[in-house]
Amino acid sequence: MRRLLLLLLSLTLAAALTAPAWARICPKCGRNHLPDLPKEQPKPQQPPKEDAAGEDKSKEAEAAQQEEPAVTLSVARARFFAPSVEVADEADRILDRLEERYGKPRVWHAFPIYYKRYKGDGVAGYTLYSQPEVKEVVIFETFSDSVGATLDHELTHAFFFYFLNSNFDLFLNEGLAQNSEYRRRESLRQTVYRRYSAEQFWELDKLYGRNRYDGSLLIYHQGFSVVDFLIGRGGSLYFAAFMTQLVRTNDFDGCLRSFYGYKDIKELQAAWHAYIETGQNRATLPAVR
Repeated sequence: MRRLLLLLLSLTLAAALTAPAWARICPKCGRNHLPDLPKEQPKPQQPPKEDAAGEDKSKEAEAAQQEEPAVTLSVARARFFAPSVEVADEADRILDRLEERYGKPRVWHAFPIYYKRYKGDGVAGYTLYSQPEVKEVVIFETFSDSVGATLDHELTHAFFFYFLNSNFDLFLNEGLAQNSEYRRRESLRQTVYRRYSAEQFWELDKLYGRNRYDGSLLIYHQGFSVVDFLIGRGGSLYFAAFMTQLVRTNDFDGCLRSFYGYKDIKELQAAWHAYIETGQNRATLPAVR
């Protein structure tokens, strides 16, 4: 009996020493401290189809995360958890820049930033949030490719979720995030002019309040250009005040009249079209009076 017990004990220890540990990432803090679990065979899942955040994508985002091996988040900062000092330093610079441009959010909950393998589906990243906090930011690009582009885009989604305590309107949400992609800004303006000249754009009242994506990405390109135009008229802090009032009242035409002097979205559209036709140069725009 004693020999049998010793044999079982030795086999158990050997199995424990040779078994791989598949660490779990804590969904609350993003750190690797939960008990290890045996590795499961990956199941084919569809990743999120759009490059932006929303509660309606939570199931797809969670499924995409389960496909990937655990990402170690080794750097903890006040506003996020990151996989490296390099990523953390750049994320701090981006968020500091957003605070300087738009103001500081009153409430902030730290969230994990993950870099994961690109899935070949055209999705560069996403931000997942559910009241009252951002759950995660995921980037499917290399770090160097994401700087000035997707990392800035997704952190802008996270920033404004806390700044406005809302995910507000998808059209303006994507417009703000696209404006943060400083490395792509000029190419975006070229795309805007090309698509406008080809008469591919929709009426603004068909995009504002739509709150779902379109296959032609108009919500991105037109959103970028309208936000670019309004910031050019009054500056970033003024636009942040406009957005704060808009979220509070949900009166788009009323906020346009109060802040920019346009009686409604149709009048804004006419002024915005003139901006595209004259070269999309912010320096030529008349300042708000």
